[in-house]
Amino acid sequence: MLDRDSRLESLLREARDRHLSRREVMRFGAALGLSASALGAALRGTALAQDATPNASGPIKVSILNKEMTRDEISAEIQKEGTVNVGNWTYTANDTLVAKFQEYVKNTWGVDVKLNYAASQQPSTYLTALYTALQSNSASPYDVMAIEETYWAEAKSQPKPVMEDYLPSGLVPNAGRVLDMFKHEPTSIGFQASATPGVVYNGSKADFLKDWTDLADERLKGKLTMPLPGDISAGGMLLGLAASLGKDYKNPDQMKEAIDFFIQKIHPNVLQYTTDSSTMQQLLRGGVADAVGFWNSLARLEFLDGQKTTQFMLAKSGQYMVNGYMWIPKNAPHPVLAQVFIDWRLSDDAQFPGASWNISHGAWAELNEGMMGPSYENLIPDWFKADYFKYYPTLDQLKTSYKQVDWDYYAKNSPAWFDQYAKGIGQ
Repeated sequence: MLDRDSRLESLLREARDRHLSRREVMRFGAALGLSASALGAALRGTALAQDATPNASGPIKVSILNKEMTRDEISAEIQKEGTVNVGNWTYTANDTLVAKFQEYVKNTWGVDVKLNYAASQQPSTYLTALYTALQSNSASPYDVMAIEETYWAEAKSQPKPVMEDYLPSGLVPNAGRVLDMFKHEPTSIGFQASATPGVVYNGSKADFLKDWTDLADERLKGKLTMPLPGDISAGGMLLGLAASLGKDYKNPDQMKEAIDFFIQKIHPNVLQYTTDSSTMQQLLRGGVADAVGFWNSLARLEFLDGQKTTQFMLAKSGQYMVNGYMWIPKNAPHPVLAQVFIDWRLSDDAQFPGASWNISHGAWAELNEGMMGPSYENLIPDWFKADYFKYYPTLDQLKTSYKQVDWDYYAKNSPAWFDQYAKGIGQ
């Protein structure tokens, strides 16, 4: 059997590799026969994962239920609920995400649960199902909505409330680690930091791209794809173009001028209008297109798949964010597990998956969308440290170069933008 120091060293090495929390280290250490005092001494000054669960010996204030509960009472409630239904997107690592959350609940709360993880690239279907259920006074089909901020704004604007107030919550301590710019208390909190529509390009051919107006450059003639009207990636492009022209998107006349600029100056360069990522990948890789209008995630996915010249244009005039936010619908049947899931999704392990996830680098880059706050900064994996900030913003860039959208205004006015856009490009 290894001596105590060797066991400690091995445990700490595994903790760093797997992003284990201090509580997990203490539990595994006890199983190895290590004393609490020895573990405590070894952990002092050691940078390990933030604990993703309430670490309190006393009662915990549980939002929605609006009462204080002990850990045993919370465990009993989790066992009673047994299931949590989450509406989200399609990830390559969906199955792993489900397994890791269920493992987390078992290890943390001592309960076996089931995560039903709905995955759709059209989250509007979730809202339709929710509104239908609430109109008939039925239980919500979802416990957590983890979808774009635009949908949170739409739900918030409904005549009757369709979401719960749940923040702050003793079950969501990781919310305290998230920058205020990603919070809509008391109803919602972001789980992505830097999702943004933008320009992905071949750096060996289009390194002149610095801002949206550069898409009018003659060197892109027949070498550019742009999004179809109506898609949020098209909306982000129009917002960005207005900013690069010094226009105010809340001024109808100025926004019209920005769209006219696109039609007159950029449209002649467009090879194809598409929002299909596989089409854009083929065109970029084949050298048919030098730049495409899509999400920033495409650049890092291509880079990690060996396309080393693929870059993302961080526009000089700024990027408008379209991050994912988590909220709990009214009549959610499993409100405690909903909050447990939200907290876990903000944990180190879910934001920066460790080696125990056993997923590809591309799948990792789908799950990670930047840093939600400074406490996550030391979690960037070694294999990505040299290039991480080429494809993700720094915390300073998030605060200075990334912009938030007035989604209420966007919802009311974007149909007119898309109508002008569609007519101008002959769609």
